[in-house]
Amino acid sequence: MRGKILIVVALLAAGHGLARVCTRRAGPSLTSRLRMAFGTVGFFSAVPATISFSATNPDLGVVAGSSPASLSWQIVGGSHATSWTVSLQAPSSNFSGCPTIPVSAVQVSCGSASAGGNGTASCSGSFPLSTAAQQIAGGAEGDGTNSYSVSINFTLAESWRYVANPSCSLTVNYSVNAQ
Repeated sequence: MRGKILIVVALLAAGHGLARVCTRRAGPSLTSRLRMAFGTVGFFSAVPATISFSATNPDLGVVAGSSPASLSWQIVGGSHATSWTVSLQAPSSNFSGCPTIPVSAVQVSCGSASAGGNGTASCSGSFPLSTAAQQIAGGAEGDGTNSYSVSINFTLAESWRYVANPSCSLTVNYSVNAQ
């Protein structure tokens, strides 16, 4: 595989499963306020908006993304008796512009998760990216208004089976759910 491959971020925020806000090919941040039974998912951002892989030598086996994705948000009016999760998924099974590269060639892992106040946060295990939403981190909300963050690492399995070019891209949708 030769060339650069991009992962482009799209953000979703959900409150108690009632509402979703989505923007494709989002900039570095999306601010939304969504009402829910126990609190509000406030400011939400994902940085950087684009992560690239320099796939130049299929013999290497695995290529790390150009940087981890850093997600951060607030839950306003949270309650320690309720939980939060962060999930992600790809909207299609192949990279756009490179139909021979499946999204499952991307391995996703949580580098760290943190919760402010008296909330809790923990990482889930690593997994291959897919079109099904998969939880990357979760925990319990803190009481009141608190900040949360998750760092996500992406790696790409290089293979002689994959043919990359500069127009390869993949949108990843993140979803924060506070219940």
